[in-house]
Amino acid sequence: MKFGGAILDLLHRTYDVDTVFGIPGVHTIELYRGVHDAALTSVVPRHEQGAGFMADGYARVTGRPGVCLLVSGPGMLNALTPIAQAWHDSVPMLVVAATTATADLKRGRGPLHDVGDQAAIAEQVTGISRTITDPDEFAQAMADAATLWATGRPRPVHLAVPVDLLSADTGPITPIAHETTPPAADPALVARAAGLLDGAVRPLILAGGGAGRAAAQLRALAERLDAPVITTGNAKGLLPEDHPLSIGTLLPFAPVLDLLADADVVLAVGTEFSEIDRLYTGAPLRIPGALIRVDIDPGQLDEPVPATIGLAADAATTLDALTQTVSTSPGRLGAERTATARAVTFTAQTQGHRPWLDAVRSSLTPDSLVVLDSTQLAYSALHVVPATSPGSWLAPYGLGTLGPALPMGIGARVGRPGAPVLAVAGDGGVLFTLPELATAVDVTASTGTGLTLLVWDNRGYAEIRDSFDRAGAPRVGTETSAHDLVAIAAGFGAHAERVDDPAALATALSAAAERPGVSVVVATDPTGPAG
Repeated sequence: MKFGGAILDLLHRTYDVDTVFGIPGVHTIELYRGVHDAALTSVVPRHEQGAGFMADGYARVTGRPGVCLLVSGPGMLNALTPIAQAWHDSVPMLVVAATTATADLKRGRGPLHDVGDQAAIAEQVTGISRTITDPDEFAQAMADAATLWATGRPRPVHLAVPVDLLSADTGPITPIAHETTPPAADPALVARAAGLLDGAVRPLILAGGGAGRAAAQLRALAERLDAPVITTGNAKGLLPEDHPLSIGTLLPFAPVLDLLADADVVLAVGTEFSEIDRLYTGAPLRIPGALIRVDIDPGQLDEPVPATIGLAADAATTLDALTQTVSTSPGRLGAERTATARAVTFTAQTQGHRPWLDAVRSSLTPDSLVVLDSTQLAYSALHVVPATSPGSWLAPYGLGTLGPALPMGIGARVGRPGAPVLAVAGDGGVLFTLPELATAVDVTASTGTGLTLLVWDNRGYAEIRDSFDRAGAPRVGTETSAHDLVAIAAGFGAHAERVDDPAALATALSAAAERPGVSVVVATDPTGPAG
């Protein structure tokens, strides 16, 4: 057995890896020999950036690390943006990449794909980044990675393996045991937090992506406290938005910020208090009441808002402990406070989007997955279209890059093959990863449910265009776009059509949801410049 094959054998046998994302190369032949021998599913994107986004989408819907196999140098560098996105949004990812031969490491001799120190390049956007120089090191590296994913803040892990080591003869890798139990909160601090919540007249819960695997526990505690729940974009649907205590993703709006400021006790679970969650209005955050923070990352407990009580622990077990400790108290008027907070005023732009968003909403089923790119219709959808199940919306706005929706939708489709997927992108952003339509056609060819890409066509980079206008700067390069997205999509083998009004969009999306394969619906924004 070659070491590359032993790596894939270990991943499959010990870590339950069944799917890998990557483009085979001459430097990763031994890894792909292992993919074949372990009978893993290999999804081949058209660019390594697509591989990273696919692994991210797969991880978000499965809760298991998405795995990328990458060639050395440019292969890993091409994937740095999605790796950084996964780092920003705390998504588990494993990147196994070839690197230059052992004799050439860090010596600047200029071999093919030489980048000096590949592991150091990735270090700033990963939880672990190492160069494996001996076969015996890999088992420990994987044990450390698995411990990080199970007990800490999930982050991408990058393991670089020299090409000569991948080809070395070796036996099967013996796995090393790793920690599987996340940290539990200090019982004394739980009791103090429960005491604050028991005494609260106007409790409020703010849940972020770090609570993503604690939906049942969040709901139980909210109902016991009769406390309204605000969710960030990465937690959208964690408490279904038709629940009487669900405020949803309306944090940026004045009534919700007022409710937050009026709360005498706020319980914040798995959130950074990032400005990203308030970009829609840019309104400031005020929390004058007591603040209880629950986060598996101790470094988050006092940044940027210091906690009255900080619980460095797993969200699910901590919420469960609080539910068992607090008592019910009448008179908190949770549903009434929630209804008041939900009475927000959207911008004129979002009001104009409402008929289009109603069309999107009408096409969704309870098991639909929605993946958002950076485009104005998607920004509005995040706040307006309700999510009724946890983990059903993927909104990767932490890093804020363009182009992730289509490849992330492919990864989500692979991870949850029975669910219809709707990816929403703009005509500018979709061009970053449009070749992945070919991958989407490949992935959906052998399965029943399809994948739909909705392109909001406002003839360029409309959000940037509007920012130029607000700044009083002359527009430069903001009208750049494709000339015929329908023809391009059809050329990739997708069913493609253009619609010009919300009624036609509703019809097209509903038909696409029933159609196998890939459907592309290009919707013309009537407020965009003339084409």
